[in-house]
Amino acid sequence: MLFFLLVLFVIALSLLFWQGSLLVATIKGSPIVYADRSAIRDCWKLAGLSSGQTVVDLGCGNARALIIAVAEFGAKGIGVDRSLYCYFRSKMNLLFSGQSQNIKIVWGDFQSLEQELAKADAVYLYLQNETLAEIEPWLFDSIAPHTKVVSLAFSCPSHKQIDEIETVNLGHKTKIRLYS
Repeated sequence: MLFFLLVLFVIALSLLFWQGSLLVATIKGSPIVYADRSAIRDCWKLAGLSSGQTVVDLGCGNARALIIAVAEFGAKGIGVDRSLYCYFRSKMNLLFSGQSQNIKIVWGDFQSLEQELAKADAVYLYLQNETLAEIEPWLFDSIAPHTKVVSLAFSCPSHKQIDEIETVNLGHKTKIRLYS
């Protein structure tokens, strides 16, 4: 009986941790929503991602965009997430994908990757318009002139996109915008 109660306690604690972490991430920025693999591939194609390039994912969630960039395009990846749950989930996904040596995940805010942004070839964003508006000045001041920024579904209000394509994400038509 004691073992059963201990198992229930661990499960309850895990659920509380998971939901609390998701709530904090939603309150402080964008809710956690995972993009479709095909939409992510379309993002990297639009960015012209190629082997050996470095990509940064701000709000990497489950690291899916980074895993695709590394496994299918030959890139190196760096991601950041402020949700501790997403940080651990990303680490687990990297372990299962076999890409741990090619991807670095950081727990913290976006600014913790400022030095990496300055060297990145591409930046992937799947963040709400409000979050993009908030980070846009800092982001474009932090990247190199050659860095391409690709945003799935949402747009940067002050920067003019250089290209745009349609894709399907979560069963709906949406746009991918490319900035430079």
